[in-house]
Amino acid sequence: MNILIVEDNKRIGNLLRQTLVEEGHQVFVSERGDEGRDLILSASFDLAVLDVMLPGMDGFTVLREIRDRQCSIPVLMLTARDAMPDIVHGLNLGADDYLTKPFQIEVFLARVRAISRRRPVLEPKYITAGDLLLDTTNCIASRDGEPIVLTRKEYALFELLMRRKNQLVSRNQVREVGWSHDADVSNNSIDFYIHSLRSKIDIKGQESLIRTVRALGYMLVSS
Repeated sequence: MNILIVEDNKRIGNLLRQTLVEEGHQVFVSERGDEGRDLILSASFDLAVLDVMLPGMDGFTVLREIRDRQCSIPVLMLTARDAMPDIVHGLNLGADDYLTKPFQIEVFLARVRAISRRRPVLEPKYITAGDLLLDTTNCIASRDGEPIVLTRKEYALFELLMRRKNQLVSRNQVREVGWSHDADVSNNSIDFYIHSLRSKIDIKGQESLIRTVRALGYMLVSS
């Protein structure tokens, strides 16, 4: 994630920055509330870690102003205040979580990860593999602009292979997508549906796009 830390304590700010960078995040640190507010409203951050006691503008005011501007960035409040009214006030203003000082760095990271998991996952509407196209919104498959009519199981297998193009897909993965997790499905049944799918997406006289990896599974090959 791209994370903004608004914290006037240099030692704490540097510690949090180093910890988050080691976790693979991009981090920017601001030491003033007014500057932090402007950065939140003008830049693309995925999370703001916001202290309450800040020069220029306190964290509660920063939070109120960005929410008044319809800014929905997740905010983790970070403060030495541990009185219940302050916690309730911060949450009522629109904070997503609240952590009081002193805290263990592992707890801080756990809160950041929890907020990260709540971020919406944007699924691609279209998936392409060479001249194959899958419209995941309308469940429509096509090759070179020509529609491919698929059964429910064929579509499930095709979507799996398209999402994992040029990667090995095991028979168990095929089984779990086309049938229930605990279904007793023979290899012959899987082979039948793969053959049926091949007959619909391949061009006669050309090598099949779905390759069999002996004893392991299948792979949709895309240049």
